[in-house]
Amino acid sequence: MKIGVLGTGMVGNALATKLASLGHDVMMGARSEGNEKATGWAADNSAEAGDFAQAAMFGEIIIFATLGSALIEAANLAGPENLDGKVVIDVTNPLDMSKGFPPTLIAEMANTTSAGEELQKALPGAHVVKALNTMNCEIMVDPSRVPGTHDVFYCGNDQAAKDKVAALLNSFGWQDPIDLGPLDAARGTEGMMPFWLRMYGTLGNAEFNYKIVKA
Repeated sequence: MKIGVLGTGMVGNALATKLASLGHDVMMGARSEGNEKATGWAADNSAEAGDFAQAAMFGEIIIFATLGSALIEAANLAGPENLDGKVVIDVTNPLDMSKGFPPTLIAEMANTTSAGEELQKALPGAHVVKALNTMNCEIMVDPSRVPGTHDVFYCGNDQAAKDKVAALLNSFGWQDPIDLGPLDAARGTEGMMPFWLRMYGTLGNAEFNYKIVKA
């Protein structure tokens, strides 16, 4: 499958590397063509690199792994027309880092909306699915880093798109992803990030995850 990964940071790198290792054709997208991080990653992984628009055109599935604060700008640079009819996976969190640690959620993307919902508004022809935003990027692609069973969540408005994302999560090693329903459930999963960051500070490392225990 052809997959475009938008973002050259730790999250984008981890996801793109995992997908390439699974045999997918991957293009890493950056703000500008020729970005050194993207081209370096592509050379190391026998893959491709381009700008956001090129990666959006390339992929059957597109993953947004940018900063949450740059999400809508990235969508505009990718070109909404390049994403029509495609599954778009949003792994971002709308964090405002301007006042240092701990960050807060960006007000315009919280409580009554979410980054996932705002991305869907910016890409009306795409099928946005929120997933993988409640954990460290290394655990995203390798759940075995945390012993035992634990959970990954996803939500979206299109069931066929969610089914494709669930299958991709299975290929990463997630045995039973939890479907939270429509995309507005992203308000809850994004709201978990301030707590996650507090827990990270308490534990001193990011090797942990959520587990839902049912009676």
